[in-house]
Amino acid sequence: MGLFDAFKSFRKPVEVDQAKSDDTKARMRALFDAQVEEGPSYQVAYGFSEDIRGANFGFGRTLSYTYQNFILGFRDADTALVLLPVSPDLSESGELIRYTPETVKKTNYIAMTDQYYLQYGSSFKKEFFNLTVPKTLDDIVSLDFYDEDSFSYVDQEQEAAAWADFWRQFSK
Repeated sequence: MGLFDAFKSFRKPVEVDQAKSDDTKARMRALFDAQVEEGPSYQVAYGFSEDIRGANFGFGRTLSYTYQNFILGFRDADTALVLLPVSPDLSESGELIRYTPETVKKTNYIAMTDQYYLQYGSSFKKEFFNLTVPKTLDDIVSLDFYDEDSFSYVDQEQEAAAWADFWRQFSK
């Protein structure tokens, strides 16, 4: 048990509404299958990214945080990764983003924060994603910045474990 695991033990556990979580998973699957060709051949998990922007005003500094939700589709057979941006309530989706190990410049996993880092693009214009794939609902709700309107309600321990296995293969 690491130092950060000890801090997690002080949190009050969150009661999971399993029916609501299962409904979210079913809606994620239906939305992903409708948007992605061969969608049923992918495993899916929920993830989010955090975009931090800062501004200096000479006498003070401001920070703003923007969160983006994704349905992560991953397939072991051809090591394909598809990110589908979605609204937290899964009513809207954005444009698909596809990756293969050949199109990615660098990957990383930061265990301390449970974040996955993916860098792509050319050497002149590097673009990247920091993704967080929560294992349990408690991992989302216990965040200081948690807002029910910003994150999907999903408890996904098995899906997160499958994602971690895929990520190890994808990062080779």
